[in-house]
Amino acid sequence: MIAQASSDVGAATPSASPKLPHVAIAIPCGTMVHADFAVSLGSMMHSLGEMPMSIVVGKSSIVADARNLGLEYAQKYGAEYVLFIDSDMTFPKDALLKLLVRQVDIIGATYSRRTAPFHFLGDILPEQPADAPKGLLEMSRIPTGFLLIKATVFDKLRKPYFRFRVDEEAGVNIGEDFDFSDRVRAAGFRIWCDPYLSKELGHIGEQSFKL
Repeated sequence: MIAQASSDVGAATPSASPKLPHVAIAIPCGTMVHADFAVSLGSMMHSLGEMPMSIVVGKSSIVADARNLGLEYAQKYGAEYVLFIDSDMTFPKDALLKLLVRQVDIIGATYSRRTAPFHFLGDILPEQPADAPKGLLEMSRIPTGFLLIKATVFDKLRKPYFRFRVDEEAGVNIGEDFDFSDRVRAAGFRIWCDPYLSKELGHIGEQSFKL
């Protein structure tokens, strides 16, 4: 399986508005994306106006490799933040701004599984800290389908930044998102979730209808 990466810089350049951070939107995918995802992305990009942006695409059949490829391009463009968005997500046009204004290292939103049981993905810390920012939840693990990460976080991690892990004792595979959560928390970072934005995200699935 061959991993591919492509990139396209948005209309604004990092020098267009020095007061705003340069954000790279990293999209891990195959050769196609969902139409509803494209509509959400277009609406969000249009609403951001003069904000310095880059769009980077990591193409691979291995999702961990796709994330690493997207991150490599984001770093190449000097992005200060990386927003990972999976190509099967839908989201409101102000979703990035809702996360960015929090000014924390790692923040995202969770969403429902695409198959039954349709519970939300990720793990909330059972005891929330007293210093939690208003309206946010601290997570022990969070999915990476809509996750904003400050670029300096990766300075504290070793490559590959996204990887799969095997839990030999439990006999299970650990996905690249939960492995990433475990490693950034071990490095001293905290993971935040916006529960209100989580209610606005959609996770596109498929269903077979029969008579």
